[in-house]
Amino acid sequence: MKILILTDRLDIGGAETHIALLAQKLSEEGHAVTVASSGGAIAERLKDLRIAHTSMPLGTHSPIRWLILRQKIRNLIKQEGFDIAHAHARVPALLIHGVGRLGCAEIVTVHAKFRAGLLRRLFSKWGERSIAVSEDLRTYLHTVYGIPMQRICVIPNGIDLSEFHSHEHHEPRNAFRILFASRLDADCSRGAELLCEIAPTLAKSIPNLCITIAGGGKKMPEIAKRATKINHTLGFSCISVCGTVQDMPSLFQEQDLFVGVSRAALEAAACGCSVILCGNEGYGGILSGENFWQESLSNFCARGSQKPTAERLRDDILLLAGSPALCLENASACRKLLEKCYDSASVCHKTLDVYQKSLHVPLRGTLVIGGYFGCGNLGDDAILQAFIEYTRRHYPDMRIFALTKHPLRDARRFGVKCYDRKNPFSLAHVFLLSDAFLCGGGSLLQNLTGKLSLYYYLCMLRLAKLCGALPILFAAGIGPLRGRRARQATQKTLARCTYISLRDEDSLRFLQMQKLDSAKLHLGADMALLLPIPPVFRTYTLLKRIDVEQNRRYLCVSLKSGKHTSDSHRTVIAALRMLCREEDLLPIFLPLDESDIPINAGAAELLGGRVMFADEASDITAILRGAQLLISMRLHGLILATTVALPAVGIPTASDQKIPSFCRLAAQECLLPEEMTVAALVEVCQTLCAKGDARRPLIATAFCDLQKNAQKDLANIALMVYNKDRYFKKSEDRI
Repeated sequence: MKILILTDRLDIGGAETHIALLAQKLSEEGHAVTVASSGGAIAERLKDLRIAHTSMPLGTHSPIRWLILRQKIRNLIKQEGFDIAHAHARVPALLIHGVGRLGCAEIVTVHAKFRAGLLRRLFSKWGERSIAVSEDLRTYLHTVYGIPMQRICVIPNGIDLSEFHSHEHHEPRNAFRILFASRLDADCSRGAELLCEIAPTLAKSIPNLCITIAGGGKKMPEIAKRATKINHTLGFSCISVCGTVQDMPSLFQEQDLFVGVSRAALEAAACGCSVILCGNEGYGGILSGENFWQESLSNFCARGSQKPTAERLRDDILLLAGSPALCLENASACRKLLEKCYDSASVCHKTLDVYQKSLHVPLRGTLVIGGYFGCGNLGDDAILQAFIEYTRRHYPDMRIFALTKHPLRDARRFGVKCYDRKNPFSLAHVFLLSDAFLCGGGSLLQNLTGKLSLYYYLCMLRLAKLCGALPILFAAGIGPLRGRRARQATQKTLARCTYISLRDEDSLRFLQMQKLDSAKLHLGADMALLLPIPPVFRTYTLLKRIDVEQNRRYLCVSLKSGKHTSDSHRTVIAALRMLCREEDLLPIFLPLDESDIPINAGAAELLGGRVMFADEASDITAILRGAQLLISMRLHGLILATTVALPAVGIPTASDQKIPSFCRLAAQECLLPEEMTVAALVEVCQTLCAKGDARRPLIATAFCDLQKNAQKDLANIALMVYNKDRYFKKSEDRI
């Protein structure tokens, strides 16, 4: 790919270092990278790495210059043929807005919170996809600027661990060295000011104390003057202000303790230093393995933590200075966690994945997918989200339309053009534009909940064929179908379908009994199985939102509302009361449909548990990945649990055959209505708690098989769309 990275400046700083490292790793991967900025110390480093740099005053706040720069950027994109324009600041993000019309994808990374007045929100543009460096910034973009969660990806700052490697002390040190490193401006110099304030007190308790303050900025002369005065009072050089430092790894390796935030704190931890998170936005205290994930949610900036004070900083420094063993323990734990999630190569690959999803490529086909989407059911929304994500990654030359209940809202949520699922004119219009109509995701062809639902979907399939789109029943469940007319109407309509994919064996056997062409029938799987697993940071964010401690053991429960479910509710609640007491588990209730909210919220209040109202389907997966087990009356609760190999117990109603069928395929437990007692449910759950680790490999194996079926379905459909003319050999076949 040809990638253009834009930022306002490239001085020494966390965001700027991130940009330079990303450009370097992308270049090493074989991509052609050009960086545009107003210059700075890091711009010179890029030249040494043979990465092209274009000088542009992108930090300007003049609207007239914006117009000039906008045209200059568009000309550069046309001339060089860039595939990706990736902005790392608000003004560059505004300047690249609209370059998608030139075939260049717009990506914006957010490194910090911005001032958000009315005009600033109006002129803020966040690209086709946004990247946040922490979970709290993802929430900030969603709540302040209204960007749908599905369009925001969290990719934390990466560290080149080969450059920032742990140091080893071969000889005892004769001094205790403390480092603060950051830009010394008004918005990020609080840690340096507090170190100056407590230096005289620390010097009395810590022999041979040496404090280094590194970084340039507007407040540097003031801090240097203050340090000189303190040194004069103490009678020795306690504080040194060294300005901008180019070789930060060497400086980190000389230190015992780092005081600061953000990327510099990660680099110090990678070099084996103990770290105290102290910045203008908050005080996180001593960084250790216990609070590492908690602090990662704010990009190690301590946003939302307690206020930084001289007393807190002094007490923590004295604690670490008097306990070398604690320093080594914390440094070792943090280094291991950095290797796990913050390696720069991993950050590069995640960024490339975002690029791949956003690429503009010539279209070879158009798909429209319709089902029960946008109607308040997270299971159905998971199907649509997974379908879009997977298709964009593996078939980027496919254009996707969706039929939903709220087209305008859902177009923002899912990033595809949506049409009203109940407007016949919209349906005819989109079918005429499309090569294939995928009707599916869920048990759509059934008349248990009413006759109109069944005939609605059958009419959609017929209308699609009439308009020239291949009618496809896609990853669907069939039944229950009550009445001869309903079965006959279903059989006649499905006989006209080009491809029929069923998500379970019971549905496949039912259609085989209806004497449909066996060549059209395929065993697939639910598309929600292809939903990407969210990062671990999202799990900790959601647990923090509902006030669950980081190391608290919990189980998840999804109750279903509706007729004939009250007995199951009472049984589950009674079993949970006993199970949670004996196994010391906290119940977290997950309503998967808007109608399920009252019953789940009431059960959570009754048992002293928590209830989580998910913003998106992947939030359910994020919570499930940390649970001990799941009890679910909803099919998609079981499906999402299977994606993270979580042992689960399915509880179907008397007429529900899809849960038992899925549990057989996914190696999950199922309690049929006649087996459902408090004792039986407690026994099954306790067995899963005790032997869950042994069950997980079986679930993971079953998940891989199911996922392959879902992938095979999409591959077959893509092949049909690419060769659509073969399926319409005669014009009368369209009728």
